Amino acid sequence: MEGTCEVRLTRYYDAPPADVWAALRAPASLARWLGPMAVAVGTSIRSLEAEKLLELDWAPPGEPPSVVRFELRADGDGTVLVLDHRLIDARRGMWAMSLWSHHLERLDALLGGVGTA
Repeated sequence: MEGTCEVRLTRYYDAPPADVWAALRAPASLARWLGPMAVAVGTSIRSLEAEKLLELDWAPPGEPPSVVRFELRADGDGTVLVLDHRLIDARRGMWAMSLWSHHLERLDALLGGVGTA
């Protein structure tokens, strides 16, 4: 779509997919890594496959709707997480990348560290 961009961030966690999935989805941990956005953003689930895929319609107040996708795949004893946020207003792309980087740092801390994949 014209005037939009996409952010893709990849992380490796030394934890099985079930643990990463729980950190992404459990209300208590969701609030810890996503903070106030956990309740402020209007979302609906577009696609869900437990411990593998979560895709959401993403509608923060005052912003055009976009799509956020979390993909998990096992990698040895750990997990690779790929976050794609697409249909972002291009004027806000760098802001979105910075925001997601910050939130993933909080998820990194929750899961006990990370190495960028």
